[in-house]
Amino acid sequence: MPIDFTRFDLSKIRQIRQFKINYESVRNFETVVTRGPVLQTYVDFVHLNPLLLMKTTEQPRPEFSDDLKHLRSESTFAFPKGKVIVLVNDGLYPAIKASVDQYVRDLAYEGYFAVVYTVLRGTPAQLRNFLKGKRPIVGAVMIGSIPAAWYEDTDGAEFPCDLFFMDLDGDWKDTDADGKYNEHTTNVLPEVWVGRLWTPTSGGNDAALIIDYFSRNHKFRKGRFGCSCEGLAYVDDDWSGFGDCALDMAIPAAGIEVVTDHTQTDGDRFKVELDQHRGWLQVCTHSNPGLHSFKVPGAPTEYVYNTYLRDTNAPNAYFYNLFACSSALFTQAEYMAGWYIFDKAGGQVSNGMAAVGSAKSGSMLYFENFYAPMGAGKVVGDAYVDWWKCLGLTHDANEIHWHYGMVLLGDPTINWFTGAVPVPRTPRNGSVFDHFPRTMRLSWNPVPIAGAKYRVEIDAFGAKNAGKWAAETGQTWLVSGLLNTTSYDHVFVGAQRGRWRVRSIVNNISAPWSDWSYFRFTV
Repeated sequence: MPIDFTRFDLSKIRQIRQFKINYESVRNFETVVTRGPVLQTYVDFVHLNPLLLMKTTEQPRPEFSDDLKHLRSESTFAFPKGKVIVLVNDGLYPAIKASVDQYVRDLAYEGYFAVVYTVLRGTPAQLRNFLKGKRPIVGAVMIGSIPAAWYEDTDGAEFPCDLFFMDLDGDWKDTDADGKYNEHTTNVLPEVWVGRLWTPTSGGNDAALIIDYFSRNHKFRKGRFGCSCEGLAYVDDDWSGFGDCALDMAIPAAGIEVVTDHTQTDGDRFKVELDQHRGWLQVCTHSNPGLHSFKVPGAPTEYVYNTYLRDTNAPNAYFYNLFACSSALFTQAEYMAGWYIFDKAGGQVSNGMAAVGSAKSGSMLYFENFYAPMGAGKVVGDAYVDWWKCLGLTHDANEIHWHYGMVLLGDPTINWFTGAVPVPRTPRNGSVFDHFPRTMRLSWNPVPIAGAKYRVEIDAFGAKNAGKWAAETGQTWLVSGLLNTTSYDHVFVGAQRGRWRVRSIVNNISAPWSDWSYFRFTV
C-alpha cells in the first residue's frame, strides 16, 4: 500500500510569494489501476522508438516581407526574448512545414528568434548534447516523436523525464546501465524550458492534429480565437484544502470558481465545468493516462475518460494544470493530457493551448511559485522554469517522486493574456489617402477583458532613418499613452507610407501587439 501522506521540508523551498496553502502534509498520489490502460514501460517505449544514431538538419528560415526584413536574421534589438530551438520529427516535417513556418514568423513578431531542425532518430544523450551546443537559448519546442529521456525512481517507477533536457548543466547518471537515468545529484537547476507537441495518436506524429493546433495557436496570438482571465480550481476530496490552488496569483480572484465540496466534485459536474470558457483550469484528482477518477461520498467512484475529451466534449479552457497522476504520460497512445490541447476533427473546437502535468504518479506542488510569475506577466514556459528553480539546489527523494515526471505540453511562449490582442478595424490595411490635413482616426475591436486599456504605436517610413521603418533600427516613432477607448485620433507627418498597431493592457500586463496595418498618404 502507498504511504498515505508525504511530508516536505519547506525550509529549502524559495517562495516567490508567501505560500497560502499548507504543503507540510499532502495526501500522496495513487495512479488508478482498477481500470484504464496498462502503463507503458521503458521497454515498450524503446521497442516503438529505437535508440539509433541521431541526425539533425537545419531548415531554411521562412520568408518575411520587405517591411519586416529586420526579422530575417538574428539581432538583439529585434529578438529581445532570445533564441528558441524548434525540433521537428524528420518524417513529420514535410506535412507540417507550412504550419511550422507560420509559428516561426509568429515567434519572430513577438521577439523570439526561432531556428528549426528536423530530427531523425537519436538518443536522449545525443539530443541533450545537441541543445547544449546551441546555447544561449531560452527553450526548445519539440514537435512529434522527438527522443525522450526516462528516469527510474527508487520505488521502481519508470517514466519520461523532460527535466533532463531543461537542466543542460546537470550531472545525470544511469548507474545500472539499463537505459534509464536514476541519479541527478549536482547542478539540478534548469536553464531552459521545453514544450512537447507529441500527439496522442500516430505515435506522436499525427500531422492533422499538429496542423490544427498551430492554426488555433496562430489565431489565438492574433486576437481571433478569444481569451479569458477567468479560472477554475476543481479539487477532489483528498486535496480539498488546496482551495483555489493559488490561481488568484495569476488571474483576478473574482473570476475564479472554486469547487472543493466533496458532494460536488464528481465526474458529471466536471464535465459541465469543462465546457465553460476559461483562461486557466486546474483539476486535482487521482488519474491514469486514460481517465480521471472522482470520489463520491456514499456512492461509487465516477470516471471521466480520455474518449470524452476526444469524441464528446472538447475542453473549453485555454490552459491547464493537471494535478492528475500519469495523465501526461505523453509517450503512451491516447494519453489523456494530450486531448486537453489537441483536437480531433469534427464536433466542438478545443481551445487548449498548453498544459502542465505528470507522466508518473506525482504532480506539481507549491502552485504559488508557478502562478505568481504569471501574475507578473510571464509566459507559461518562463513561469515553469521559475517553479523548478524554487525547489532549491538539490532534489530530495520526495521531490523526485513527486515532480520528475512533470512535462509541459504545448507552446511555452504564451499565456492567457497572449490572446488579448485587439484586432485593427479602421483604416483598413492598405488604405491610400489624398486629403490634407492628414487627419486619421484609428479604431480597433475591444478585447473581452473588463477594464482593458490600450496603447497605439504609429510608424512613418523614413521618418527616423531614410528608407527604413523605425523598427528596423530598434526604435519607435510614436507610441501613445494609455487609452481608455477603442479609437485614437492622429495627424500624420507627411506624404509617405505609414503603419500602425495596437496592444491591450490587461490586469497590468501588456499583451502582444497586433499585426501592423499599413496606409499611405499621397499629399
